[in-house]
Amino acid sequence: MVATVSNLGCLGTLALGNSSPDDIEQLYTATRKLTKKPFAVNLFVSNDIKLPTHEEKSKSVKALQPSYDELGIDPSYLHHKSLTLPIDLNTQIETILRLNVPIVSFTFGIPSTQIISKLKQKGIIIVGTATNQTEAMRVQQKGFDAVILQGIEAGGHRASFLSDGTSGPSTTLLNQQTSESITIPKILTGGIMTGQQIAGHIGQGADACQLGSAYLFTDEAKLDKAYLDTLLAGESQTCLSKGFTGKYARVVSSKFTDAMKNKAVLAFPFQGQLTMDMRTKATAINENDFVPFWAGESASIGQRQSTASLTHKLISDFRTKVPDM
Repeated sequence: MVATVSNLGCLGTLALGNSSPDDIEQLYTATRKLTKKPFAVNLFVSNDIKLPTHEEKSKSVKALQPSYDELGIDPSYLHHKSLTLPIDLNTQIETILRLNVPIVSFTFGIPSTQIISKLKQKGIIIVGTATNQTEAMRVQQKGFDAVILQGIEAGGHRASFLSDGTSGPSTTLLNQQTSESITIPKILTGGIMTGQQIAGHIGQGADACQLGSAYLFTDEAKLDKAYLDTLLAGESQTCLSKGFTGKYARVVSSKFTDAMKNKAVLAFPFQGQLTMDMRTKATAINENDFVPFWAGESASIGQRQSTASLTHKLISDFRTKVPDM
């Protein structure tokens, strides 16, 4: 998917936030063999994350117990389940530097000054992600080359790092709010599904747009059947929930997201480690209420097609609205 998007003149991005250095090298090298065009990688920023206390973990396990019980899983072992810290960003960066990756984007925060300096010395373009004007200003002040502005409509995890992510401006409003304060290139994302929408946002001052949910419907996305069928039905509502991973994310509303409202949840990524067995069992027995179907607010208008077909259509529809580009 990433290679196809780049080969067609856009910029594909490899999602490598949870990847080990070895996996980063393998995935990057495999993608590089498929395209000579530039593509980016995306990494998570996980500053000052500490393992949860025994009390915090116990409260979260208790909150999850009804869901585990419903799936026929004994949740008692969760009290003894070892939680692990996320992969060290510094080790990921060393691999990025060695591979001469041309573009790196970050989400969930801003990496250390040392990391920023190393990437800039190597000539790597660095892109931050923000969900409001204050975060965008922070990204700009830290010397990033561009900023991804994530509206509240976006599917998947909120990129927020100066707030909990439960609120924020729409994609259109965020573009307007940063029209004068942000002078680095602005990449708009959230609820964007068509070339006409891309043209509209660029006409209102964005420099580019980033799409996620639209590509969930492509053959190359290889979604589980239940996930894809749910999206294609076009009847599901989405909500922001941190029940699955510990960080707020836009996901198809379900029994689990309803049950976890206002419940004790461990911070990211530890909540995800606690819910992993639940998600695995639920997927195996098609209990979709306990599986996260990440999706943006506009995902209901997506259509099955190949990555190439979608990308061609986005470009064609965009050029219809903006013929000079």
